[in-house]
Parts: sequence; structure tokens; C-alpha cells
Amino acid sequence: MTNRNYRNLLLLALSITLAGCQTTEIVPSKTTHQYENIRTMQAEIDSDGDGVSDKLDYCPNTPPNVMIDENGCPPSLEITDKNFIKGEVRAYYDENSSEIKSEYFEELDRVGALMQKRLDIVIVIEAHISAREEKRGYQTLASNRAERFKNFLISKYRVNCNRIKTHGYGAEQPVASSDIEETDRYNRRLYAVFIDTKNNVENFNNSNGESCQLF
Repeated sequence: MTNRNYRNLLLLALSITLAGCQTTEIVPSKTTHQYENIRTMQAEIDSDGDGVSDKLDYCPNTPPNVMIDENGCPPSLEITDKNFIKGEVRAYYDENSSEIKSEYFEELDRVGALMQKRLDIVIVIEAHISAREEKRGYQTLASNRAERFKNFLISKYRVNCNRIKTHGYGAEQPVASSDIEETDRYNRRLYAVFIDTKNNVENFNNSNGESCQLF
């Protein structure tokens, strides 16, 4: 073999070797999903429509048209308008108890003082028990809760019993889950509405003829 042929073969082998070392550019498959510009938005679920999403709502079953606090639960409140008086008051209870907690005394005192001053104001008191209390046979507990508030108004503020209407319910109207204590406390509740008869109530009647007797 001549030197020329040998040199040509050497150059050919070197070219093949260099070609094998070239970096191959990988082209993304057309089927590969591109997520860079895609935003996925998960809708916030608000079962009771109170404006607080279920993941933040301690009371996901709040009835419509009920004022709520930042936890999505009905707070205690009082509303007074210059043309008429209308307000709500709420209280929550320890399990299997009808005792009014001291933290609510100030608010209940405001209601009592208002009713003492304005003789045209009447009040409807509704009390409820939780599902766990109902399962344990505490069916009369709701009535006891409502009656204790009524007695508070009668005894301390001399409110005529005929201006107070009471209702005791079972566990059929929950406003929160009964699964855990943190939310179940909202079901053990009292809800009262006070209104003035001149502008808001017609034919207000007491819940029973014996209501003037203290509980």
C-alpha cells in the first residue's frame, strides 16, 4: 500500500470518529404536554353560599340570610335602626348544659335593658341541641335553654312573659358538622330575635299559656 493510500484511509477513519462524537440535539416530542403557560384554577366550594369557602368554614350549613363571622358561623349581634328596632342575639352551650355562659351576660343584659325601656319590643327565642346530645336522650335540653333565657329576662328585667315566645328544637337544624367538638359547639345554640311591635309584628302570641311560670 502506498503512502498516499494509507494517508487517505487514515483521514477517512478520523472523519468517521469525529462524526460519532457530535452532540445530537433532542427535539421535544410533539405529544409532550407543555404546562408553562397553563394555569389551573380550582373553584372554591361554598356549600351554604355565605361567602366563606368550605375549607375555611367552621359552619358549612349556615341557613340563608344569616349574618356570619370570619369563620363562617353566626355571631352574636344587635341591630338597631332609627326607624324601628330589630336585632338578633346568639349564645352557645357546653354539651348537655342549659346554663348561660358568663361571656354572654353583657349582650343579654343589653337586650333585657332595651326590652325594659321599650315596652313595645317582643322577643322570639329558639334553642337547639346537637345530634350527639339527641342520641344521648337530651330531648328536653333545647326547651330548657330557651326557658332559662326567658327566665333571665323576667327575673332580672321584669319583662312581661307575654312578650316572650320560646321554641325548643331537636337536632334537625344543624349549622355545623357534629363530627368534631370544635364545630359541634355551634349546634348547641340559642338564637333570639327581638323586634318592636309597632313596625314588625302582628298578632304576637306566646308559645303556651303557662309561659309566665318561671322554669
